[in-house]
Amino acid sequence: MLGALKKKSLKNNISKILIALALAVGLLWGSDFGAFKAIGGPKDLFSLSADELEGKYVTAEIYYIYDWYAYTESTNSSTHRSTVTEKEYIIATDDSIIGLAVPSSMIRDADKVLDDSDDYYNGYISELTESITVTGTLRKMDEETLGFYHKVVGYDGLSNEDRAIFQPLVLKANCLGRTPEGLTWLMTAVAAGALIYALWILISALTGGYQRSIKAYCRASESPVATMEQLDQFYHDTEPINGVRVGKWILFESKGKDILLDTNDAVWAYMHTIQHRTNGVPTGKTFGVIVRTRDHKKYEIAMKSEAAAREVLDTIARDMPRTVLGYTAKLERFYLQRFQDFLRLPDDPNLRAEVFGQ
Repeated sequence: MLGALKKKSLKNNISKILIALALAVGLLWGSDFGAFKAIGGPKDLFSLSADELEGKYVTAEIYYIYDWYAYTESTNSSTHRSTVTEKEYIIATDDSIIGLAVPSSMIRDADKVLDDSDDYYNGYISELTESITVTGTLRKMDEETLGFYHKVVGYDGLSNEDRAIFQPLVLKANCLGRTPEGLTWLMTAVAAGALIYALWILISALTGGYQRSIKAYCRASESPVATMEQLDQFYHDTEPINGVRVGKWILFESKGKDILLDTNDAVWAYMHTIQHRTNGVPTGKTFGVIVRTRDHKKYEIAMKSEAAAREVLDTIARDMPRTVLGYTAKLERFYLQRFQDFLRLPDDPNLRAEVFGQ
């Protein structure tokens, strides 16, 4: 029995596992596996050759900036004021010329280095005094940015040999992989959560975590082995009615878990109907059977239709005659406030008359 139920649990949850795995892989790929780059630490930009640059997570202290070639603005829809959110500059590695993109928080410092570099180039100062330390990832420029970059460096007028020096790469400051550091770590955390969730579901399905109710019932019995043998026989000999097996026990699935109850412990059962609406318009109903127990637990068994729910309730009425059927507000009060009287309902006509008006 447990083997069959484990297989069913795995089958029922395989889509969740696959979705969680796909989400994890998608998020990690979307960040270019930036967290793994961080674990290895940033490389020294000036230690890399031209063919090693793309995709690398690097750090560098920049003393010289040749020029700037592009910026990104954000306009406030209320005030219509524009703010520069990113600016791109031209820098050099040991054997290449590349771009450097910095966020608004670093633009002032980068502009100081640019001004200092201009003064040095024009002979106004004898040494460079400004610098900016950048850590980020080297990405390919998009077509629009590449056009600005080529225009500023006069790319079209360069020889093929000189063109080879100008790499179509930009060092994105504070980026870890494809995304900003904060977003990369957030995506990685969500991916890790998805992986843990998938692993937890898989382990639960394979180890019988969804059958804890059955295991607990057997452990609590005088002879767990004998009880499990009886349950195996019950499982194989009892034809399920819309997924519910009723006999000496009632066995059903509720919220993905297999629940086993002694029929004496299932004291109340009734249909539960939910009317779904979209923008106030009825769009359909879902049906279920609620089973409430002697120890005041509540289980819902999802049903594919109203007819299926009624068939299950008819089976309970036939094979579990001491279970109270149907729902009224007065029954709810009896169950919650006068539980001992509730248990006497099947045998006491006066109580039935009080509750049902019979």
